[in-house]
Order: sequence, then structure tokens, then C-alpha cells
Amino acid sequence: MKDTGDQAVRWAPERESGDPELAERVRRAAGAAGSFHTLSVALLDSDGIRFAGLGADRADTSGPATADTAFEIGSVTKVLTGMLLAARVDAGAVSLQQPVSTLSAGPGFANAETASVTLDELASHRSGLPRLHRRIPVLGNLRDALTILRGRDPYRGLGLEKFLAGARAVAPTGPRGSFAYSNLGAALLGHVLTGASGGTAADRYPVLLERELLAPLGMASTWVRENPADPLTASCAVPHAQDGRRVAPWVSAGYAPAGIGVWSTARDLARLLAALLDGSAPGAAAALPRHEADGPNRIGLGWMTLNRDGEAMTWHNGATGGSRSFVGFHRARGCAVAVLSNTDHDVDVLGARLVFGED
Repeated sequence: MKDTGDQAVRWAPERESGDPELAERVRRAAGAAGSFHTLSVALLDSDGIRFAGLGADRADTSGPATADTAFEIGSVTKVLTGMLLAARVDAGAVSLQQPVSTLSAGPGFANAETASVTLDELASHRSGLPRLHRRIPVLGNLRDALTILRGRDPYRGLGLEKFLAGARAVAPTGPRGSFAYSNLGAALLGHVLTGASGGTAADRYPVLLERELLAPLGMASTWVRENPADPLTASCAVPHAQDGRRVAPWVSAGYAPAGIGVWSTARDLARLLAALLDGSAPGAAAALPRHEADGPNRIGLGWMTLNRDGEAMTWHNGATGGSRSFVGFHRARGCAVAVLSNTDHDVDVLGARLVFGED
């Protein structure tokens, strides 16, 4: 996480909502004036739950963002998928060491090593599977880079069947048991869990997510957009590049469990974080660190834990072509933060500074 300094971000007062003190803290912690089009932040601490919105809710309106403005959350979705797994383990439906090939929704894998990958390995990015399957251009590829630079969706057209066809053919590209971030692995986990949820394989990931996690937590404003033809609601913050251009939201039913096409609000993520702090969330054990990850981080089932000077922050971030997100909590402090932005600009430092009280 690279610090951006202490220069305060400024929005006109009519472009702010919620708690004024929190809004000022966000301005101080954000730094780099002008880097963000819109921010929506939730802070949970001993004083309760507070929200602050900074910037317009949409480019074509004058209203400020609020706790109910919806943003793409990207890979923050991976913690939801990890919690689905933990909840299924708690219910006795699956085990962490269960191979993906044993689940009824699991495709027939051409590669025996892929077939033997466990649910734990998928959730903790230790499967050896590549970041993306070959039907998506690699991020370093010129075509993919140009797609993103032009503000287009590199996942467009990757529905569930195309994803599963690619997953059936893929082979590990790295060693099992070593951390290597894989959107493919996280997405595969979400889809195979649909066959172990007490329903049918036809339930699909969005239905499982709603039934097992979102509904129990009251997260009514979190949803999966699987079809680019589906219009965005009036509450959605349109994604932007750093230079201010509008860019296309990313959509893929295949990669939805990894965070493509998933939208949420600061209010909904505050509900999630509050339930994690008090231990009432379904699948709360997903947040417990189990394995080494990158740098100073350890990983549980989707959730990362950063230890710094004896203090632990459990967290995850998300990024699409024009949105960024962060969720994190400090159990010992009883503090949690959600940050949502519709600008392709890092919010990790902002979120971490609020969690650690460094703003």
C-alpha cells in the first residue's frame, strides 16, 4: 500500500453527505486532491456506525453520494465467496480438503491435477491455477491493455458456459500450496459451491449468495449484474478512469464469484463488517488466517490479514476498470471500514489509515 500523502481532497459542500467529522477525516486520509470522482465510506467504531459521501452520486446529477449509492466492488466479492464456503463447512455440506471434482456442480476436468484441487486451495489462492483462463487475454497482452485503456470491458461475453468450458480444460501453471492470486480459482469455487448448497446446481452463484449470505445479513442492495444489457439503477455510481472519462462496468456471469459484475453500497458492507466484528455473520470463520500469502499478509478463505507492529487488520480490496473498493476491520480496536470509489485510483491506503486511526 503506497501512501499518497496528507493533502486534503476538496469537494463542494453540496457534494457531501453524512457525518461531517468523518467526511473531514476522509478528506485528510485521501490525499492527492482531485484523484477521486466519488467516494462513499462507512466507519464502525465505539461511537457506532457513521457514513460519509463525497462527490456526486452520478455524473449527470447534482446530488451527493450517500451510504446507499451503489458501486462495483470487484474482488471484495472474494470474501463473500470465502464466507459461503465457510458457511457450507459449518453446515457439514463440504470439507475444506474436498476436491472440486467431487461436487455435483463441478465440471469434468481434463487435467487430473486440476480435478484434485481442494476448496481450501481455491479460497486461499494456493491451487496453482492461473490468474485467468486462456479465453481472456493476459493483462500484459497488448489487446487486453488496449481494451482497458479504451474504457471497455475485457470480460464481455464470458458467460457461465464459456467460463466452465475454459475451466474444464485448464491446467495448473504454478506449484500447489504456494500463494498465487487466481481469479479463475475464486470463480470456480463459487460455481462448484452451488452443487453443495442444499439446493440444485441450477441455483447458480447469485441465488446461493443471496440465500446464504446477503439475505441473512440484510444486504438488500448488493447484487450480481450478469448481463451487460441489464440497465444500471439510478443509485449506481458510473465507473470513471483517472482522467475523468466514463468507462464500462465489467460484467461476466462466469467470473462473478471473483468479483466481476457485483455491486454493493457502503451501508450493506457496514452490515457485513458489523456481523464479522460480533461473530454473527454466516461463515465468519473465513476471516481467520490459515496460510502465508504475499509479503506480510496471511490469508484465510478469501480474507487477507496484515500484521503491522503487532496489530492485525483483516481486509480485502477490489478493482475494475473504473471502480475501487476496500473493506477492513481491526478486531482488537473494534473498528471496521468500507471505502467505495467510482474512480480507477487506489483506496487501500485511505482505508488502512482509517482502520488504524492514522488519519
